[in-house]
Amino acid sequence: MKIKIVKKGDRNLLVCTRVDGSVEMADLGPQLPFHDIAHFLIERHLMLKHGFYGNIYHGYSVRELSSKEVIMTLNAESTIAEILTRALQAVGSGAGSADQFMAMVSDELSRYSIDYRPALDRTDVARLAVQYRELTENWKALQQSESIELDFPIENWT
Repeated sequence: MKIKIVKKGDRNLLVCTRVDGSVEMADLGPQLPFHDIAHFLIERHLMLKHGFYGNIYHGYSVRELSSKEVIMTLNAESTIAEILTRALQAVGSGAGSADQFMAMVSDELSRYSIDYRPALDRTDVARLAVQYRELTENWKALQQSESIELDFPIENWT
């Protein structure tokens, strides 16, 4: 799946093109590209098939994925992806460290009674945080109507 995020002033445009050619587009708020970039990095690294982008790949719309009623029906991996994404954003923005990542994740997972240990070590988290900072800096440097394009190769994951 191809992901494109277009800079549009105070709003931004997310365009996801699925392998079958269908497209999901959504108007995003000014801070959401950073969150969506963190989702991309976490979900791609851990090959999460039912995170935010995996759910879009499987036919959900962004509007559906914003609905509490729909969220309650999703696979637990969706919640896991969200928790990992928030923790990566914290580390990538400097609000937390790679050493604190697992504690942040474990604490939040326990609130949902989810027993999951991501296959990430401190080095992985530090590398993902660097990638996050690079992509967000690239995003900030874009002019209006310019975009970043990301490859989310979910169709190749077994």
